[in-house]
Amino acid sequence: MEATPEETPESTTRVDAAAEPPPGSAAAPSAAELLERASEMNGLPTLAFILVIVATSLYLLERLEPVLRPLLIAVLLCYLFLPLYHRLRRRMSPMIAFLLISVGFTVGAVAIGRMIYHDVATIDQNRPRYQQREAELERTFRQAAAKLTPSIVPKKAEGAEADPEDSLTAELSQRLVRGAASAFVSIGLESIVIAFYMIFLLQSAAGLPAKIRSSFSSQRSGRIMAIVESINRAVSEYLRVKVQASLMVALPVWALCLAFGVTGGATWAVMTFFGNFLPYIGPLVSIVPPLAIALLEFPTIWPPLAFAAILLTIHGVTSNVIEPAMTGKALGLNPLVVLIGLAFWSLLWGFVGMVLAVPLTVIFKIILEHTPATRPFARLISEQDLP
Repeated sequence: MEATPEETPESTTRVDAAAEPPPGSAAAPSAAELLERASEMNGLPTLAFILVIVATSLYLLERLEPVLRPLLIAVLLCYLFLPLYHRLRRRMSPMIAFLLISVGFTVGAVAIGRMIYHDVATIDQNRPRYQQREAELERTFRQAAAKLTPSIVPKKAEGAEADPEDSLTAELSQRLVRGAASAFVSIGLESIVIAFYMIFLLQSAAGLPAKIRSSFSSQRSGRIMAIVESINRAVSEYLRVKVQASLMVALPVWALCLAFGVTGGATWAVMTFFGNFLPYIGPLVSIVPPLAIALLEFPTIWPPLAFAAILLTIHGVTSNVIEPAMTGKALGLNPLVVLIGLAFWSLLWGFVGMVLAVPLTVIFKIILEHTPATRPFARLISEQDLP
């Protein structure tokens, strides 16, 4: 049996001294910890680069609003007018087709602006009557509340009447008139800018396939054109259906206002049209103003109640029956993503940003869906599971 060599005290001391770290220093990191720290250090520049890009993009979106806002509106309108433009090109030259579409859009925008301005001017003329009616309603409400809760509602002095000039209607009507006057001017000027953008965008869209084929190989250009055509088809279909659904709720609202004699039918129809692009809050925003005007114009409560019932029925049938039947499926976006998009674009561009928020988010999702490399991101923001 062989004897094992005995360890001497000197050898044991040398081994322990090599295993222990020097005094005053931390424990030596392992190889796995070193690799993890190296990967973290490599990821920091990437994270900083992403944050710089995001901050720069937000700054440019805010500062370039006067340029980007009409450009984005023109891009969306080009998706709507592109089929009409292709039909017109078969019968006339491209320049005449450009002019017809642009002039028609400008005339339509100015006509809508004039109708809105006329409605607002009529509401301003009826402001004394509205203020008087609002004072009567306020007095009736105070009396009813005083009977139900006499200890909560303070009693007014004997003979004291509500002052129509101090009512909430006076302040709201003044703000409405000022806002409508400025909106009328801005809509007219911006519609001209959008028309010019549309001319050049339609012209560029007509020559884009030839440029792609001349810039890439035949196989690669074929793949690019297939992706572009699928994206264009999906975006055009979404916008077409959304515009048709918005018209199907806006036109009945206009007819309802005319039937009941409610002032501002064109204005409430336009507000309903654009409000239909805003899920959750758009219908609520578009319903409140005509109901308030109806409540101030009728001397009794029953006509406004009938008006409200029919108006709610129109919105409910359109949003829950007609529009889903036209689209064949829901919006396809996660509700949280929709709310975040509304908050983000409204913070940047105000009401116009809110109107553009959902179409831009849907277009962004469609682009992600039709690009194989970004399809996982489309699944994250989608409400349904994508194939």
